Amino acid sequence: MFDIDGTLTASNDLDDLAFVRTVHDIFGIKDISEDWTTYTHVTDACILREICEQQLGRSPNSEEIALFQKQLLQRLAQGAVREGGVFPIAGADALLEQLQASPDYQFCYAGGAWTASVQFKLQSAELPFADIPHAFADDHDSREGICQIALDRAQTTYQQIFTHVIYVGDGIWDVRASKNLGYPFIGIATGEDAQRLKAEGAPVVLPHYEDLQAFWDALVAIAP
Repeated sequence: MFDIDGTLTASNDLDDLAFVRTVHDIFGIKDISEDWTTYTHVTDACILREICEQQLGRSPNSEEIALFQKQLLQRLAQGAVREGGVFPIAGADALLEQLQASPDYQFCYAGGAWTASVQFKLQSAELPFADIPHAFADDHDSREGICQIALDRAQTTYQQIFTHVIYVGDGIWDVRASKNLGYPFIGIATGEDAQRLKAEGAPVVLPHYEDLQAFWDALVAIAP
């Protein structure tokens, strides 16, 4: 079960900038906390709702959310053009190809962004999206809820019950969600971000997927 931004696509900075600017575009709000850990859940839906509650004294309505999602996608596309595209985390494409061919593993996506944004980023990075079971911020405010929905959809898609789930992510909120759900965790991060994951309790943190054997070894090592 993979998170997206920072885990499969090198899009954290692009996504953060587009989100903050879209908040200003739609709601005229300039000063917001970009320390995502200060929000109840690190998902687009929850962060937007709590910003509006804090700054405007109300939740966004359905029309505002739809407009926000549309404008966010436009800003992501503009940012991707400036950056020359959205790039996969090194080795992610090869890893997903191996997982698709594996008789022992199936995979799904469970991330905190909205579906349209995720689809754009994965397709721009030339990573698979169609036919991969997934759940995102459209489905639930919390990451735990998103993960549980993704698991349900994976079981329906692959027509099997999964008793072992491993979550792969890049944020401390991913580690916390995996703990709450009882999922073993593999972190993808470098430098200080990697140290934060380890401090949060991540048993394995890899910088990327270029060493595919290291990822496969990690799967075996932390599997229940």
